[in-house]
This record gives sequence, structure tokens and C-alpha cells, in this order.
Amino acid sequence: MRKIAQPHSLAEIAAAQLREAIVTGQLRLGENISEEKLARQLGISRTPIRDCMAILSKEGLVVVRSKRGSFVFETNVADIGEICDYRLMLELQGIKAAVGHAPAAYQASMTQILQDMEAALARGDSVAYGTADTAFHQLAFDLCGNSYLRDAYSLVAGRIAALRANITAAYDDRRRESFTEHRAMADMIAAKDFPTLETALSRHVGRTREVYIKAIQEGHLGPPGAPVDIPA
Repeated sequence: MRKIAQPHSLAEIAAAQLREAIVTGQLRLGENISEEKLARQLGISRTPIRDCMAILSKEGLVVVRSKRGSFVFETNVADIGEICDYRLMLELQGIKAAVGHAPAAYQASMTQILQDMEAALARGDSVAYGTADTAFHQLAFDLCGNSYLRDAYSLVAGRIAALRANITAAYDDRRRESFTEHRAMADMIAAKDFPTLETALSRHVGRTREVYIKAIQEGHLGPPGAPVDIPA
């Protein structure tokens, strides 16, 4: 006897599509999400759309404001710093766990992801590059063999992916630099050179704050038409 897989609810299907739009940067940070328009586009009623918003709200991707509507999450410099610190602590442990638990699978998958990143970079596909970038960092948690560690990362994984898509979309030079960093980190992981990896990962993750400020200054973040708030 095998367990029967439960079909996805309309709310879950809608959440998956909206999540994809957020983490790939199709919807910008702070952008209003019209529940009526979304229901019309998906051909479903408002009830599953409200449930969809509740799902994504728990994931930190959507903010539901009373009498104002639903919006893609927003962030600030302080929040970016906290996310970077949290991410760095978890990723180092996730990488070490994956190397110990599934070294061959980890290495093979990293190699494939790097190939995907290089191909996306060559054709100037920022969305595909961002998806591969996300997969590179998620891989350690997929193969770490520890569900608690994996769940801890899932608390911020969606926000990290959305930030990555929004922040780097306008910067080809940053993606090229990013690819060089990923390739170097992959070599460090293969060599189990964790002290050097910690330094490289800290620099890689910490650069998010710098690019975030640059993106705000140049008007690449926030909902369309929003005033630019440049941090000090």
C-alpha cells in the first residue's frame, strides 16, 4: 500500500505562481498585488487568493495591510545586515554538513549548477542566472541530511532569492563577479578548505548590502514610480 498524494489546493497553486513572480523579480519589492487582478488572471475566486496571500505572508514574501491591500515585502539596510549574518552562519554549517553527508552528489550538482550559471551569463539571461545562483546556495541544505538546518534556511530562502533578483538584475558586471566568486567557492568546498571558504563566503554575502544601497540610489528597487529613499 502506498500513500495517496494529496492534490494541491487552488491556494497552493496560486502561491507557487506568485512566489515565482516575486523571487524572479517580476514583481518588485513593495509592489502592490491586486487580489482582484490576480484572481482574474488565474481564473479563480478571491477566497483561494486570500489563502494564497496568507501562505506567502508566513514565508515573509508578502505583507497584508489592513484596508490597504497586499504588497511584496520591503526591506532596509539594517534588515539586509541581519539577513546576511543569519545566512552566513547557516550556509557555513549547511556546506559542512552536505560535504560530510553526500559529497559526491554535492560535487556533481555544483558542477552542473556552475555550468547553468555560465550559460545564463553568456546569453545575458539575468532571470536564469538568478535561479541558478539560488540553486547553488540552496544545494547545501538540500543535501545536508538535517531537516532542522534545512527548515532554518527556508525561513529566509525566498526573501534572499527575491533580493538577489531585484538587486542584481540591472548589473551585468555584478553577475560576472558573482560567477567568479561561485566558481572559487566551489573549488574551496571540493578541497574542504573551510577557513578560506568562510572568508570568501563572508565577502560574497556581505556585498549584498553594498549592491542594495547602489540599487536604491540608482532607482532599481521599490515599486514602479516610488520615491527613492537613499540610506545614509
